[in-house]
Amino acid sequence: MSKLFKCIILFTFTILIVSCSTTKYVPEGDYLYTGASVKIEDKNIQRREAKALSGELEGILRPKPNSKFLGIPFKLWIYNSFGNPKKEKGLGNKIRNKFGQAPVLFSSVKVDYNRDLIQNRLENRGYFRATATADSTVKRKKASLAYTAFPGPQYLINSVRFATDSSALGKTLTRASRRSFLRPGEPYDLDVIKSERDRIDARLKERGFYYFSPDHILVQVDSANNQQKVDLVVNVKESMPYKARQVYTIENIYIYPNYKLS
Repeated sequence: MSKLFKCIILFTFTILIVSCSTTKYVPEGDYLYTGASVKIEDKNIQRREAKALSGELEGILRPKPNSKFLGIPFKLWIYNSFGNPKKEKGLGNKIRNKFGQAPVLFSSVKVDYNRDLIQNRLENRGYFRATATADSTVKRKKASLAYTAFPGPQYLINSVRFATDSSALGKTLTRASRRSFLRPGEPYDLDVIKSERDRIDARLKERGFYYFSPDHILVQVDSANNQQKVDLVVNVKESMPYKARQVYTIENIYIYPNYKLS
């Protein structure tokens, strides 16, 4: 018998043992949560894009099922194999608490919350008409969820306008708009809008607006054109503190010729 064959037999035997003990401490009437999948249902989305979007949506779902290594939930197996949940002390309980992981129960999954998360994330990607459904599968003492997302059309940026004035802040904001991340024809994406706010903030700080912050920038979205496009208006908030509008300049420069870093 070859070593490889022995390893395969040992690995298979380990999987069987672990699989049989994963639901040991699952309460009566509950199930071990084995995870969730998200399927994108939209013929207008390319397969590669749908796969990436599906992976992104699966990443935001909570809670996560018990961790696995090579498909085996070793931490859950340790939790079920060592110690006693009715006792607090002992070597077995120390091993269990340090290296083990309690079973993630299906009762801890908030299905409606996760469905809203999926819909909200799709809206942040420009799918403003997105909906999602959920379906559970129960087998013995284990349960999983399958979400189906219906993104609908993705809205594109129709126009971008920077609402500025003749103030120092307004003029600097106008110059900062020349290399904007927000471009007509690109999909609406909340992450890109956040990056644009950070970019403008960095540019303004370079020009002396030291008390400016990305939170002082307001990006208004108008989708009233009924053409699956949005118009964006970039402005500063009226409630912005006065010192955030002020540009700071160099007044005095002091030189210490005998100064040493040491």
